[in-house]
Amino acid sequence: MSSQPRPPNFIIFGEMGVGKSSLVNLIAGDQLAASSSGAQSCTLESTEYPVTFSDSQLNVNLFDTVGLDSPTMNNAGYLDALVKAHELIVSLKNRGGVHGLLFCIKAGRVSNTIQQNYRLFFEFLCQEQVPLALVVTNLENEENMDNWWTMNKAHIENSGIVPVTHVCITTIKGYQNAYEARYFESRKKVLNMLKELGNRDACSVDVSSWFARMCKRLREFLVPTKGLVRSRQKMLQTLTKRCKLRKEDAVQLLQKIHVDE
Repeated sequence: MSSQPRPPNFIIFGEMGVGKSSLVNLIAGDQLAASSSGAQSCTLESTEYPVTFSDSQLNVNLFDTVGLDSPTMNNAGYLDALVKAHELIVSLKNRGGVHGLLFCIKAGRVSNTIQQNYRLFFEFLCQEQVPLALVVTNLENEENMDNWWTMNKAHIENSGIVPVTHVCITTIKGYQNAYEARYFESRKKVLNMLKELGNRDACSVDVSSWFARMCKRLREFLVPTKGLVRSRQKMLQTLTKRCKLRKEDAVQLLQKIHVDE
């Protein structure tokens, strides 16, 4: 008897308040994820939600992540983000790779923070290897939700964001279920998209190379030059004690990301 295939894995990302938790609940058809206040959250922190459907045709693992909400981070934020990045990368490796990135944005103009989140997850974390799907929320008041993409595709792509697929949706039913029909229409769109992406091969995860690149690019991109972590010992402690790397592996990693004495 053949074993069941592993469920496909998807990373949900975007800045705070765009409806990532609501997207998880829309997909699950249940209240799995609570909206986060963000008070205790850390960039790249993730929560895994295994979603099982009654017809068993589309079981998925969703990794709801904390994105960037500011253009820079300090040393402490950088080190915390590295720890969370390592946890996420290891989890994806253990689950068999990643099938897609679900980039959640609210309908509107593309801000610098949206562009930075795109770079953080698509370019830095996933090395531009993982298919990116754009999920545009907050469209419940539009006469035709899909028209948003027709009107804004050029703006999105001129901002450097080029998804392989997209959905224009709402994640709320509204007061007295005013948007219920659009909510279920949205759920159908998202599930069809996940099925399409999930049928592709997973992008394999090389923990060492993914993490090394993430450390280097995150440091270059978000930590101001005057605030760079200069203490090799501090970085070494983070990598060995919090990320649980062997000392020799941590030393090699530090050489790759050129941490100054």
